[in-house]
Amino acid sequence: MAEYYPKTGVCYQHSERNKIYMIYNFSCNATCSHCLIQSNPRRRGKLDPAVATEILQQGAEYGKSFLDLSGGEIMLFPQEVLEVTRTARDLGYYVVMNTNGFWARTPEVARTTLSELKDAGMRAIFPSVSAYHLKYVPLERVKNLREACEELDVACELNWVFSDEPETDEMIKNEMGLDETYYFDGLSLVGNDEATIERLMKVYKTRVPEDIDDCLSVYLGVNPRGHVVTTCNMTNTNEKFMDSPFYLGNFYERPFSEILRAERESPVLQYIYSNPHPAMHNLLLGDDEIGEYYRDTFVTRRYFSVIEFYLDLFKDKRVMPFLERRLPELNAARAAQLTAVG
Repeated sequence: MAEYYPKTGVCYQHSERNKIYMIYNFSCNATCSHCLIQSNPRRRGKLDPAVATEILQQGAEYGKSFLDLSGGEIMLFPQEVLEVTRTARDLGYYVVMNTNGFWARTPEVARTTLSELKDAGMRAIFPSVSAYHLKYVPLERVKNLREACEELDVACELNWVFSDEPETDEMIKNEMGLDETYYFDGLSLVGNDEATIERLMKVYKTRVPEDIDDCLSVYLGVNPRGHVVTTCNMTNTNEKFMDSPFYLGNFYERPFSEILRAERESPVLQYIYSNPHPAMHNLLLGDDEIGEYYRDTFVTRRYFSVIEFYLDLFKDKRVMPFLERRLPELNAARAAQLTAVG
């Protein structure tokens, strides 16, 4: 397995099985071309704070302890962000937030707003900065936010992505002092502008399973539609996840506690949580029963991300039955090993 960046930072200090990724709203002040949620100012859909509270309460009962708040642009609803953050803090969550930083209009506003967020329990901020965001949010506002984080001792990690505008990319990296360490999940083939996605397909590399980096992006996510999908690569409709182990249900139609139980009982998810890529690849490649078929079918296929690789496996009519038979045994052995060590 290739590793394209060191696994450091806030997200990597917490287990995937303990995380909730909450897309709180679909609306945004921006219409970034690459946005996989396809957010824009006209997009509607938002969680009710009471629903968010119920999700967090039941999540805590199942061991969830890390909350990643996102949108859309979640700071379009600042008072609700404070309310949800306080609730999560009181339940024992480590709370982080994704934002484009539009609200950090001046250094003073950035400090005042961030101080309120910190008092409510916000532990880390992940500001988005890219050629696409720059069309809607001046870089100076992201700088204001980062400086406020430094002053108030709030962790700040920039979300930066390659664009199809290399000169703008270089300008941003120079202005923000970014080094050669990039944090990315590969390319998601959904966005607000199809032409942009087509250009990005020439910028990002596809890789064979053995060379796909594990971005540790399989963990439970929720959105205003009620979807519960175990990936932070959720889209607006999540159609591609629906018939896979990643899709756990709709919390408006099924009690969230049942969904959490299904997550805990899913052999595929528990295996991925405990054995990040390339464990699945190595398991299939080396198995006497399915190894030859897997080698002939998958090892030369190329993918933009580990999520796309998993989705391809899950729809295969020979691979999935094998995983459903084999993984419970492996998970049980892993659990027994951990119990013995503990």
